[in-house]
Amino acid sequence: MKSIRYIVGVITLLIIYSCGSTQSAVSESDMAALSDLVEGRKFRIESDWADPTVTRAMMQVGAILGPQNSVARINLIGNDNYLEVRGDSVKSDLPYFGERQMGGGYNTNDIGIKIDEAARDMELHYLDSKKKYKMSFKAGNVDTNESYNVVIEIFSNKKTSIIVTSTERNSIRYEGTIMPLLEE
Repeated sequence: MKSIRYIVGVITLLIIYSCGSTQSAVSESDMAALSDLVEGRKFRIESDWADPTVTRAMMQVGAILGPQNSVARINLIGNDNYLEVRGDSVKSDLPYFGERQMGGGYNTNDIGIKIDEAARDMELHYLDSKKKYKMSFKAGNVDTNESYNVVIEIFSNKKTSIIVTSTERNSIRYEGTIMPLLEE
């Protein structure tokens, strides 16, 4: 009887221990390099996933998205996309998956989120409690009168989250990785 209690106790402790979160601390040198990158405002983000707003129209086309994709999560690996920040200038070419509420026009070749201008109202904050940077700005589309509100969260492990809210489309979120800009 004692051996059963002992085994149950050991198994319980193992389960409790395995359910604990892993603490993968980022070294001070890695955090300093990330701080220099972000606070210097010279970086590039390449996204691996797009998370569009799920609507009824998106649900209807969900079956044609291909393998490894769902209506709520689309794989962008192998798809050229980026968002670059150089000082106050922002340049992006991000694919858009979702529903357009108005506008659009007849030229449907360039339907992504394309920005190439100086950002307006750019703000950068470091949230010490969450160990992440939060950048926000406003920008416009290169080809149309569409405006975007962009919020970028940069985590200590160099993973990023970009949320784009548009005046003409449903919002979309991108998950990716930050890297230094390549010098030209």
